[in-house]
Amino acid sequence: YVNAAPHIGHVLEFIQADVLARYRRQACEDVFFLTGVDEHGVKIVRAAEAAGKLPEEFVDEISLKFKELKEALNLSFDDFIRTSDKERHWPGAQKLWLSLYDSGKLYKKKYRGLYCVGHEAFITEKDLIDGKCRDHKKEPEVIEEENWFFKLSKYTKEIKSKIESGELKIVPESRKNEIMSLLLEGLEDISFSRPKKDLSWGVPVPNDPEHTMYVWCDALSNYITALGYADDSEKFRKYWPADVHVIGKDILRFHAAIWPGMLLAVGLELPKTI
Repeated sequence: YVNAAPHIGHVLEFIQADVLARYRRQACEDVFFLTGVDEHGVKIVRAAEAAGKLPEEFVDEISLKFKELKEALNLSFDDFIRTSDKERHWPGAQKLWLSLYDSGKLYKKKYRGLYCVGHEAFITEKDLIDGKCRDHKKEPEVIEEENWFFKLSKYTKEIKSKIESGELKIVPESRKNEIMSLLLEGLEDISFSRPKKDLSWGVPVPNDPEHTMYVWCDALSNYITALGYADDSEKFRKYWPADVHVIGKDILRFHAAIWPGMLLAVGLELPKTI
């Protein structure tokens, strides 16, 4: 996420993924190693304003720092996707949105919730300690607006079943236990858009020009948009589903609950390991 320059946590993830990719290549396997940057959202807009720059200018500068890690760390990734890429990323993200919409998995409603700018996500009272986000130590903003929602709650049992059976493997075990406890509580439908007047920096909702895609359909879809999901390319059919998503622990819920729910909703296979 490009609200700031890369830090040592990013370096750790890059190198872990690189070790996996090199090991598999040495075993004579066909490897496609993808990484990239999530560039949209309120936090980016505010960081750009604080730096006295336009969002486009700001993300160009920070994204270049991430891309330059390839040479600095001798990384071997095959592709680098940017979510601000209107040619490579946007068509696939919008196709995924329309697939969800056409299958009746999206609906519109008025919503009042607690919004954490640090997370770029709506959070609940359970996520707060003394009224502040447990991770960012700041009080969330109370937001009331009409948004598009995704019927994530429909997929709680199916995701739980796939994790229990090992079809979707979560490593390490402690993180598997963490996501299983969340699934036992039951997933809730999630906000999938923000009004354009409040968030213009992002991918436009294809069937509603007054709304901008919220982070889920935009950022998470990068794994398939980079492969050519928009036009059902040979590369997409060859390399999806991913064998491994290498992620940071703070985005486990997004990758082990929301992303599988989206994929199930449009009939795509799940990644094999997170």
